[in-house]
Amino acid sequence: MKSVTPYIYILAACLASSCSQEEMVPAAESTGTLVLQVSTGSLPQVSTRAVDADLTVELRNADGSLYKKYLPGLTPDKILLVAGKAYTVRAYTDNQSDWQSENSGKGAACFFGETTVQVAEDETVYCTYQVPMTNYAVTLTLPDLFDQLFKSYSFVLTSSGRTDVVLREGEKAYFEAGTGFTYKLTATNNDNKTSSHSAIGFPDTEAGKLYNIKYIYGSDLNQGGIDIEITDNEEHEDVDINL
Repeated sequence: MKSVTPYIYILAACLASSCSQEEMVPAAESTGTLVLQVSTGSLPQVSTRAVDADLTVELRNADGSLYKKYLPGLTPDKILLVAGKAYTVRAYTDNQSDWQSENSGKGAACFFGETTVQVAEDETVYCTYQVPMTNYAVTLTLPDLFDQLFKSYSFVLTSSGRTDVVLREGEKAYFEAGTGFTYKLTATNNDNKTSSHSAIGFPDTEAGKLYNIKYIYGSDLNQGGIDIEITDNEEHEDVDINL
C-alpha cells in the first residue's frame, strides 16, 4: 500500500496587501517581511490568517538565541525581520515531553521541525516547509462479522519503555520512532471459548506512519481447539493520520 507520511505544513508568504498585524524592529535596521500561515493537514491555500490550535512557532537567531516566540493561535500575520540575517523557523506541538501519557496512556501525535529563512531589504519571501511527525501510531482492524462471532476481545500493545496499552478497534496508540512493538489479541467466542493470538510485531519502525494490524479469518477451522483461527496480516499499511 502506498505510504503517505503525515505532515504539518508551514506556509511562509509575503502578503503585504492583506496583512493586518505587523511587528516592528528598530527603525535603524533595514527589514524584509515574512508572513506565516501555520496549519495542520493538507497544504493550505494562501490566506491572511495565521492561526493554529496546536503549534508553537519560534524564530531563532543564527546563534540559536530566541528572537520571537508565538504561542498557538497567536502568530501575527506580518513579521518584519532584519534584512540579511538568517533566522531559524521552528514549529512544534507542546507535547514534546508528555505525548506518551496523553489519551489515557495511548499517546498522541507529536510534531517538531525547523528550517532557515532570510530576507533582503524590502523583500518578500515565499517559503514552504513540511514539519514531520516524530513518533508513529498503531491501530487495529478486525474482520467483518467479528462482533457477531466473538462476544469480547482484548488487544494489547507493548513497546520499549511503555506499559501494556489496550486498544479497541479503530483507536490509535503512539510510540517512539525506532522502537518496535509487539501485540496480542485475546478473544472469547459465543461458546465461551477463549483463544489468544500473539506475534512479534515490527522491530523497526519509522516516524510518521500508522501501522494497521489487520486480522483475517484463518482457513482451518477448529485448529488448536479454536472455532475460528485469527491470523495477522504480515504487511503493514501506511495511511493518512487525521488529527
